[in-house]
Amino acid sequence: MRPADLVDQYLVLVESDLQVLHALPQRGRERACPACAQTGTPAFERMGFAYLACDGCASLFASPLPDPAALDRYHRDGHAERYWREHVLTATAAVRSRYTRGPRVHWVTGTATARLGTGLTVCELGGPNPLDRELLMDSAAFRSYASASLAEGSPHGAPRADVVLAFEALERVGDLSQALRRCREIVRPDGLLFVSTLSGTGFEVRLLGARMRSLIPPVHLQLLSRRGWLAALERAGFGLLEYSTPGALDVQAVADACRRDPNARLPPIIDELVRHDDDEVLNAFQEVLQQAGLSAHVQFVAAARNAVCPED
Repeated sequence: MRPADLVDQYLVLVESDLQVLHALPQRGRERACPACAQTGTPAFERMGFAYLACDGCASLFASPLPDPAALDRYHRDGHAERYWREHVLTATAAVRSRYTRGPRVHWVTGTATARLGTGLTVCELGGPNPLDRELLMDSAAFRSYASASLAEGSPHGAPRADVVLAFEALERVGDLSQALRRCREIVRPDGLLFVSTLSGTGFEVRLLGARMRSLIPPVHLQLLSRRGWLAALERAGFGLLEYSTPGALDVQAVADACRRDPNARLPPIIDELVRHDDDEVLNAFQEVLQQAGLSAHVQFVAAARNAVCPED
């Protein structure tokens, strides 16, 4: 799912877009942890963005942020984002359908049916996705599909839904509290919010930091820990129901980073494991990370409480 040549070109375009579209961080746009509002300690820098580790919940977050207008322009007009959609996603569509989208839709439909029944309405945030729509509507769980933007802050005209999907969406917003309130505006009381994102305490980011190739600052502005998500969801009027880290690429990503940098130094036992030549050992190590909640990829379900919490 991460072809090296396509990712290399994508990263070149990201660097260019950050400069051309003036989307680099600006002084005066510093912030506290978007999950629990506590201060952070410098962790590393990547592509001109400083990442802090929250002193309270251990989430990772970029601070300062770019100007909001520049950030919108990056996502709307950037060559990198277009290249990702038109080349990377197209080239990996089959494998993503089998290993990511298919299992994810199965997770959504199974969980939604078990908790809410069938004939539900679903709203996907971040724009319509034809493949998701097709897979979801093939299930008896859902009777209608809609999409909405996280940027829309007013509840007027918002498509209310039993189920809201935020796949790889919440990590890229400049105001996480506002985005979660937007989610709460859309989901009906006792409805479900399904989220997939990156973890700030996952194996890959903790070992690689600034060398984590899948960490793209304009896209990944916050990588929350489980504790961070608990705090952020509670404040927005949600309760966490399920949390897991089913990612399958951590060990491979760290091993690839070590191959690119022969001087990379890892803790001895970890170094031995990620460089192991037995696929069964590598797969077993990845399974341990999944079971321990330490994979970089996170997915969770939260339920909307009947009463919406007041704004911060």
